[in-house]
Amino acid sequence: MSEVEKTTLLFVYGALMSGCERGGFLDRGHKVRFLGSGIARGHLYDLGEFVGLIETSDGTPVRGEVYEIIDNETFFATLDVIEGFWPEQPERSLYVRKQISVQTEGGLVYAWAYLYNQPVNGFPIIASGDYRQRLTVVTSDQ
Repeated sequence: MSEVEKTTLLFVYGALMSGCERGGFLDRGHKVRFLGSGIARGHLYDLGEFVGLIETSDGTPVRGEVYEIIDNETFFATLDVIEGFWPEQPERSLYVRKQISVQTEGGLVYAWAYLYNQPVNGFPIIASGDYRQRLTVVTSDQ
């Protein structure tokens, strides 16, 4: 089994990050353990109430967090529902769960990530690749 197939890592880049709207879901030591910051490559889209990552090799750095998952099967059964991912019907899913490469302080790792799975026409790219920076801009505009 390759490193990609047996990864127990998760990369999050939006509302699931610590201190964000859904960050409490990952704030459970018995399910996941925070490992540190990470950077994936792609385009981060502002979809209104949430963001979506489209992975591309020529994309910009997208900042996020890396977690170690204690129990993949139980954990993903819940998170797949939260993220609108149906493994049996990926074409109908809002997001798809895929293993991607993520740069961390310790080097390149493979981690699961939820990638946006719908058309992005008309949605702006978050040029900084940083969801928290987007939150600061939205909050200061209000």
